[in-house]
Amino acid sequence: MVTGLYDGEGVLRFYGRDRDDCLAYAELFGLDPSRYSLFSLFGEPEWVAGDGFSAAAPEIAGLGRPRSS
Repeated sequence: MVTGLYDGEGVLRFYGRDRDDCLAYAELFGLDPSRYSLFSLFGEPEWVAGDGFSAAAPEIAGLGRPRSS
């Protein structure tokens, strides 16, 4: 699954093979976890991790709504 790291404004900053790639990028650049979110880029939209977005953010990124638990 390809995963994207989006900043708090909904801009794609990085994408990688999986969640771990994105988390490594965030750690490398010292990004605050509350300021970004991770999303699956292909397949069924899924809010993968992070809490830097409001509920509308996946729509801004063109990914639909996050999955409800």
